[in-house]
Amino acid sequence: MTTASLRCLSCAAALPAVAHYACPVCRGELDVAYDLPRIRAEGSFARTWSMPGSLAARFAPLLPLAAPDCAVSLGEGGTKLVRSHRLAARLGLRELHFKLESGNPTGSFKDRQVAIGLSKALEWGAARFATVSSGNVGVALAAYAARAGVAAYAWVPGGTPAAKLCQIQVYGARLFLLPAPEQGGTEAYFGAVQGLAAYCAPLGLVPMISARPVNPYMVEGAKTIAYELAAELGRAPDVVALPAGGGGLVGGVHKGFQELQAIGLTASLPRLLAAQRRAYFAPIDDLDNPRYRSGHYIPMDGQWAWGAIGDSGGSLRHPADADIADAQHILATEEGIFAEPRGAFAAAALLAAVADGTIDRDACIVCIISGHGLKDIAAAEEIVAYQPAPSSVATLEGTDPAALWAGPPDAPAVLR
Repeated sequence: MTTASLRCLSCAAALPAVAHYACPVCRGELDVAYDLPRIRAEGSFARTWSMPGSLAARFAPLLPLAAPDCAVSLGEGGTKLVRSHRLAARLGLRELHFKLESGNPTGSFKDRQVAIGLSKALEWGAARFATVSSGNVGVALAAYAARAGVAAYAWVPGGTPAAKLCQIQVYGARLFLLPAPEQGGTEAYFGAVQGLAAYCAPLGLVPMISARPVNPYMVEGAKTIAYELAAELGRAPDVVALPAGGGGLVGGVHKGFQELQAIGLTASLPRLLAAQRRAYFAPIDDLDNPRYRSGHYIPMDGQWAWGAIGDSGGSLRHPADADIADAQHILATEEGIFAEPRGAFAAAALLAAVADGTIDRDACIVCIISGHGLKDIAAAEEIVAYQPAPSSVATLEGTDPAALWAGPPDAPAVLR
């Protein structure tokens, strides 16, 4: 049984883990807390965390679900941890692993967050869910809502990759298009994110944004990545490279390792190597700068993420778009891993850290691949156009099988 409760980060109010998305006393941000001494003494988490089973069942003592057996699931979590051979050897890294969050049911780590947030809301009878999303949360919400037989509504920017828009609609969710941030719609998008909770409250909608100030339950799903890494490696890695878009993944993974340390299952915390693309995002290491108060998206978990990076002794990188595309290309051609641009942020940061000598080459390093490349085919096509793989296309003509198979496969001539 969960020991979860809520605590307000502003006024320190202690609340039961029920239908609160902001503090009812001061409207402050809520965090989910657990009775860690009790969990450590009982050994309940230690008995289940390395066993096979659903996300909710394996990690139940450190999740907010009152009825984990009733959680809505599509088989999220348990993603593969793949050890690098070619890239690690080329970079001179002793131990590099890739955590393939692209293997989740809808192709991104957001499935973990939506599964927990939606399952928790179902406990008090919620039936309608809404999100403002750059794409992946919208996709995950649409899928899990279909699984649960509830309604989903997603507001996403018009510039969202077509594959994500299609996914949302395929699952039957209602889709609304916002102005694209890249085309001057940043304030409209950020305003929609900030205003979702107030919009949802009188309509009986559950706000499903993977940011702690909007939905403290959703970000609990992200920390399960930390549990899986420690369980499979037998220890906490030395370094975890991960993307820092809105900041919730960074904060959540750090929280997961802190909880493992508190209950005696890890001895140390990994250093976080976070990657945040500039674009229209305010940098999480400079959030108080007045220049970002207009025309930029302010990451809602940015302060939490920046605090987690500092607490871990880690660092933050801001890879350029060209560096991200290079990382996608390298992952695909050297490791067979197809990542969308957002999914390759961490790899871009890692490559940069190796290049400037700020990474310990003897460390145990995990790089999180947060989303599948099929989510953004247009970006993949650009990589193929500008960084063609050695196996470039040859046009085969004619119908005579003997002619088609007459030459070696690496022959430069077109077979006719």
